[in-house]
Amino acid sequence: MRPRTAGLLAAGAVAAAVGAAMPAAAPAVAPPSPSPSPVSPDEAVVRQACTPCHALPPPDILPRDQWTAKIYEMAGLMMSGIGAPRGGKAAIPADFDVDAVERYYKSLAPVALATPVPWPPVGEGSPRFARHVMKLAGADNQPAISNVRFLDVDGNGALKVLATDMTHGLVMEGDPRHPERGLSVVEHVPNPCHTTLVDLDRDGRLDLLIADLGDVPPADHLKGSVVWLQRLATGGYRKHVLASGLPRVADVQVADFDGDGDLDLIVAAFGWRQVGSLLLLENRTRDWSKPVFVPRVIDQRTGSINVPAVDLNRDGRPDIVTVFSQHYETVAAFLNLGGLSFRPETIYTAPHPAWGSSGIDVADLDGDGDLDVVLTHGDMLDEFLLKPYHGIQWLENRGTFPFTEHTLAALNGVVGPKIVDLDRDGDLDIVAVAFVPDPRGPDQGPALSLPSLVWLEQVAPGRFERHTLETGGRHVSVDAADYDGDGDVDLVVGNFNATTENWVEVWENLTVKK
Repeated sequence: MRPRTAGLLAAGAVAAAVGAAMPAAAPAVAPPSPSPSPVSPDEAVVRQACTPCHALPPPDILPRDQWTAKIYEMAGLMMSGIGAPRGGKAAIPADFDVDAVERYYKSLAPVALATPVPWPPVGEGSPRFARHVMKLAGADNQPAISNVRFLDVDGNGALKVLATDMTHGLVMEGDPRHPERGLSVVEHVPNPCHTTLVDLDRDGRLDLLIADLGDVPPADHLKGSVVWLQRLATGGYRKHVLASGLPRVADVQVADFDGDGDLDLIVAAFGWRQVGSLLLLENRTRDWSKPVFVPRVIDQRTGSINVPAVDLNRDGRPDIVTVFSQHYETVAAFLNLGGLSFRPETIYTAPHPAWGSSGIDVADLDGDGDLDVVLTHGDMLDEFLLKPYHGIQWLENRGTFPFTEHTLAALNGVVGPKIVDLDRDGDLDIVAVAFVPDPRGPDQGPALSLPSLVWLEQVAPGRFERHTLETGGRHVSVDAADYDGDGDVDLVVGNFNATTENWVEVWENLTVKK
């Protein structure tokens, strides 16, 4: 928990009143403030080492036997300046005592982290769903579906499933009304991470923007790119690379940020430890056979995951919201001042650098007329540990920065929040998936049956009830829409390291009978 301070003004006010009522007495003296708890020499070293780059990590965020490796990993990064604010050097003295840091954490860390909080049984209080499997014909490899969407790619009102496989370099589509027909390949992109549907060239046909990692393993390379699949009158696509030589690109969204009538791009160039940024691509295209986008760095931090473009302050200009993971663990807004100038604001900062931020969605969750943020923090691709502080948070917009945080649920491995009215009762709910590479508990015993698809039902304003839709799956993406037009909300999830028969699952909502 973050430290909080409270004033002791009431005691001082009482002392002053008593002194005024007693003539000829000595002046009243307020009692001394309590002294802060002494800081041990080891803790002083820890604070000097850690806080130049990020919030002070509490000892209980990792089990005792994990701290030595983590401390020496971080010490190496600090000595090289990696992770220091804005790429500068952290103020680490030449005689830095790494042994003191190790003593501090190993003396206070728990032997094991707490067991995951149990969720309700599958299906309890939830809509009924029929699951339909979609696969890529002829595939003999396990899928790694990084993003899945319901999108009207043909512009005729019929939703298709769009899916990207990041290890095989595939952008695929399929008809959810006929899952038996499977998926077909639309285009090959090195490592597609996310798709966005937009008519970029304003020709009346819907195109696809692809965020391309460039390579799957985390690394500080410049292989990432932004790819535009331009829809042709004949029905196919022409591939254009709008920007290349980028850090690993996790997301790309569109808006007319400069108000000149065309669409610009905002890019989450996640990168890794040394390279990465929040990047704006200004549209200066005159001939769409040769698109031109000029890059502008909005923020130099690495680890940007999602970049929804929304009018956060309701001034008529599109703003940017993003979440910086890595050691920053911050949800940030960039308010559009016009002329491609932005004012940064902090929406939320996590209490420690292992928070595991994994995704955001933006909507008016509480129905009060402004935009809130839902944050998931469940990244397990560092220590592969089940962490009790992973979960889902509502960051409530009360008109000032930072937003007000509400912890809605604890959930290991949670990613990909989607704000949607799943039960069609007039308020917004939250759907999310979870990716747990190793579902064994803290003692590394038998695999636990952990939730992998969940629904947080808003049962009263700001109050949410947990529902487990599935356990045991491995998903990093979910989307929601009424694909069959029957009046209820259906789901689609992408599988990661499932079987070759099961790439994408369409969850048909059976609430409304056909």
